[in-house]
Amino acid sequence: MLVKLTQKVVLKCEKNVFRNFLRMFYCNKGVLLLFFVLICILNGQVIYAQNEMQFAGYANLPIVVNPGAAGKTGTWNAVGAFRKQWVGFDGSPQTSILGVDGEVAFLKSFHGVGASVFHDKSGPLTMMNINANYSYHIELSKGQVGIGLRLGALNAAFNVSELSATVDGAETDYHQSSDLALQGSDDSGTSFDVGLGGFYQSSKSYISLSMLHLSCPKIELKSGTQIKARPILTFGSGYKLGSGQTNFEPRLFFKSDFASWQLEMSGNVNMKDKIGFGVGYRLQDAIFFTFGINLSNGMYVGYGYDLCLSELHRYNSGSHEVGVSYTFNIDVEKRTKRYKSVRIL
Repeated sequence: MLVKLTQKVVLKCEKNVFRNFLRMFYCNKGVLLLFFVLICILNGQVIYAQNEMQFAGYANLPIVVNPGAAGKTGTWNAVGAFRKQWVGFDGSPQTSILGVDGEVAFLKSFHGVGASVFHDKSGPLTMMNINANYSYHIELSKGQVGIGLRLGALNAAFNVSELSATVDGAETDYHQSSDLALQGSDDSGTSFDVGLGGFYQSSKSYISLSMLHLSCPKIELKSGTQIKARPILTFGSGYKLGSGQTNFEPRLFFKSDFASWQLEMSGNVNMKDKIGFGVGYRLQDAIFFTFGINLSNGMYVGYGYDLCLSELHRYNSGSHEVGVSYTFNIDVEKRTKRYKSVRIL
């Protein structure tokens, strides 16, 4: 009897969570249909793997995945973030981000401009992406749309000196320091990179859709090795529930390189636009927790922690990330109507 009662309670909770997310999609008209189309594009390929840089705080760093978000706040923003993934796992990814963006008026219209640098290191392989971002802003009756373009360079460096064929310093019949494959020098190469994105926001919701590495960068290393970057499709949405000083925002984030895909569902509580904290689930990967605070001088500080749920949890103590941003104004023409971001920033 107790088991049946427990099953009913769990089922009811799952239905309520699902109903809340459906409500969020319904309020963002057409988003549910769009998300269904994105899933269909994958032709049923269900492979769960990390692709592109990983961050739990995407909602506070939209410029990372969408050039259309450049200048969306109407102010200038300088951001920096660092993530150490799978702490304790040798050679695990380390990601750093630096960026600045803002809104400018030109020819009686408003535009978002900015620049960003992404640095991602996994073992001996280091990827660096340097970009210029542009967004054209369109004012709607209930919101604002940014249509963006990203142009940049993608660099890959392979550090042979970081490789070792020995096991704990000892050689075996299969692990020898004289291996010819390890006698080469460090190698690197660069390729042109393009990205597109669209970003919509109103007083209560946002929708983000982008395609990164649209040019399919092919990096030729000096050794003749090729490193190809697959196009990355990203989609995100959030809807603010409540109109008081405290509100709750369910969020969804999806990304795919058309060979694998990843889905995140999360919820964030904002208190007086000063403090925000949330929890989320990355499908078959991790539960993550986020916390952020807006300081009175325009500074924002955030922290995120991932609790790994995959088989890798045996070999790491989780992932940590920190983010800092500074908001400032430059004396330029201001628009008469501004839609404040539904996120902390």
